[in-house]
Order: sequence, then structure tokens, then C-alpha cells
Amino acid sequence: MPEPAKKRVLILGGGFGGLEAARHLERIFKGRDDVEITLISKNNYLVFTSMLAEVVSGSIEAKHVVIPLRECLKRAELKELSIDGLDLGKKTVSCSHPDTGETFLFEYDYLVLALGSMTGYHGIPGAEDFSFPLKNLNNAMVLRNHVIDMFERAELETDPDTRRKLLTFVVAGGGYTGIEVAAELNDYVSASKRFYRNVKAGEVKVVVIDPGDRIMHEMSEGLAEYGLRLLQKRGMEFRLKTRIAGVSKDSVKTEDGSTVDTCTTIWAAGTAPQPVIAALAFADKRGRIEVNEYMEVSGFPGVWAIGDCAVVPDPHTGASYPPTAQHAEREGARVAVNVAASINSKDGDKRPFVYRTMGMLAPLGHRSAVAEIRGVKFSGFFAWFMWRCIYLGKLPGWDRKIRVAIDWLLDMFLPRDIVQLKMEMRQRQNQPQSAVGKS
Repeated sequence: MPEPAKKRVLILGGGFGGLEAARHLERIFKGRDDVEITLISKNNYLVFTSMLAEVVSGSIEAKHVVIPLRECLKRAELKELSIDGLDLGKKTVSCSHPDTGETFLFEYDYLVLALGSMTGYHGIPGAEDFSFPLKNLNNAMVLRNHVIDMFERAELETDPDTRRKLLTFVVAGGGYTGIEVAAELNDYVSASKRFYRNVKAGEVKVVVIDPGDRIMHEMSEGLAEYGLRLLQKRGMEFRLKTRIAGVSKDSVKTEDGSTVDTCTTIWAAGTAPQPVIAALAFADKRGRIEVNEYMEVSGFPGVWAIGDCAVVPDPHTGASYPPTAQHAEREGARVAVNVAASINSKDGDKRPFVYRTMGMLAPLGHRSAVAEIRGVKFSGFFAWFMWRCIYLGKLPGWDRKIRVAIDWLLDMFLPRDIVQLKMEMRQRQNQPQSAVGKS
């Protein structure tokens, strides 16, 4: 007799939510051969984005903030492919290899969408062409080499105005990510300028531009104000209630008519939806998918959405849960339970997603941070120590924990590395390909 067909679970996206969903499904269906789990990701690793700023500053070795997905998966299959299109009616996903362009077509019975988001430039002229995003490991390495290059060029420059332009670093966005990278960058440039004899102390400057009336809206107003005062004392400049009108290779223009002369603009001013999600007919105006309390997509049984690409309702506030890693992880674990309930035809086992945010932590550089855990507020060195302990604990595998701990320990006693690694980096194809043929 022919073997019964396996039930195919397809997870799109290897971020915090997608990986957690795959790992929990592995545990639930351990020992069962009738369920096939496949994770599709454009990279074969998970990057701890909260530590990317420390890669830029040299506090952490680049490869220590990425986790190989294959190490985390026991029986689920991993496919390193770009996702080009979804046909929820036919239950197919079209993909392509990022280097060769070879196309693949996958069929599924159950689908989890966990594709996250991408850098959003909001239509600002020149922002995408002339600014540096900080979304992945390649972005961090490119930015690090560029910052060192600015110092090397400034060392050769005789005109003081040109030198100041080279050594002015603008961060667009005063949210959690923007402040984290700005603070780390400020520490790095302050420590690095002593190696360059022709660089004067007053010529190096980090500027944060944000349209809001305060920084770090994720934090309480008191902690945000504390962070602002602390960073201003360290020489950083803040332009709040200011919108960027355009970015060029040597300046940033704002809507109030002013111009900041700079050769470095770091873009941390929001996110945009993945095109493959935004192209769906039922996506909202921000390109995300609205789901119910079980994270199910209405009108498409057997399809769930989690993480940045989903609007998951929060029963406590009536709004939606914020797109953070801690929420994505919990959503991934819970969606695995609901997928299993559907596979086992036990709808009564489905569980709604209900979660109270543990809190927020924001490092401010120079061994200081702000933190708010369950309504309790911390600041200064203790908050910084708490941040490092918590994030060290989140790293999977003792090998990564040890490597990062050693990096942090050495950073306390050794000078920052100013080696500029000039290398040819092959750019991957990210353009959608027609999906025909393989499965």
C-alpha cells in the first residue's frame, strides 16, 4: 500500500520568530515521520541585530553575533533561498537562489509567514542611495570600514572645513536602534581620533536627527530624558522636531532649510514591509498582514503570520504588539502550538497569543544604559550590566556566549581596533525571479 502523504509545514523567514516556530514544531512532532518541516531563509544564519552597533564599533567580532540556523535545527530542513512570490490560493511559494537565480517552487499544507521587515526610506530623496542602513551583518561591516576610511581621509586632508565634513557622522532616527548605534559610534570615534595626529578634537561630531520631540519613544519619558542629557554631555548633537528632506553624498538637508555637511548618514529611521508581503491583496496600507488572536490569516485556513510582517492584536491595549524580538520569539512558540493543533485536527488545543512586554533596555555606550523591566526603571552602570547579562543569556549555544563574553572582556582593557579591511564583496541578486520548475 502507498505511504500516506506527509503534512508539509513551510516557514518563511529565519529570524527570531521563524526560527522559534521551527524549533518548537520539532519538539512537538519529535518521533513523527508524517510531518515535514521546512524553513526557507535568504541567509543560513540568524543575526542578533541588537549587537550590530557593537560590530561597527569593534566591541564584538562580526561572526560572533550570528548563529548558524543549521546548528539550531535538529530535523527541520533549511533552504537558503530568496522568496519571490506567494500564491495562497494554490498553496505554493516561489523562490530563487540569491546567487544563481535558479528558481524553485514549494507546495505546502501549512504556512507560517515570518519574513520580518526591511529598511524603510519613506521616499526621501537620496536616502536609499547615499545613506548606510544597519539591518544585517554586511551593513555593519560596510559601515565600519567606511567610518575608518573617513578618519584615514581626514588625516590626509589639509582643509579644516573638508576635514570636519569627513568627521561628521549623522544618524537619521532617534529611536532605540538610532540611539544605540549613535552612542556606540560616538564612543568609537572618540577613542579612535587619538591615532590620527591631524584630527582635532573639535572636528569629530555625531549628530542625531529625529522628527519627534524626544528620543527613544519606546522608553518612558524620564529615562529618555536621562539618556539625552548623558549623550549631550559626551559631545553628541541632537536635532529634534526636525525632518530630513534629502540626503546626498556630502550633506543632509532638513525641512527647516538647514544643511549638515557630512559624508556619513546612517539610516535608522524606520522600517518598510517586505515586497512579497506588501504585494498580497489583503495586506494593510503599511504592507502588513492583520491576523486574529491565534495569528491566523483570515480567509486562508492553514496560514499564519508573526513578527514584523504581522499585526497581532494585543487584548490588553486594543492596539497591536510592537515589532520586537521578544514578541517575535513568543509568537513563534505559540504559533507552533496552533499549527500542531490544526495538523492534529484539535482546534480546541489552539491558544491565543497573550503576552506582557518584559521591558526595554537601551545601551548608551561608555558602560551606561537605561532599562525598564516590568515598570521598574534603571539607569547607568547597573542598567548596562543588566543589558549585557540579558543579551548574553539570549545567545543560543555556549560557544557563542563564551566568544561574546571574551570580546566584551577584552574591550574593557584593550584599545579599539582601527584596521580597515578593504575587500571585494560580491553583491547578491535580490530581484524577483520567475518561479517555474523545481519543487
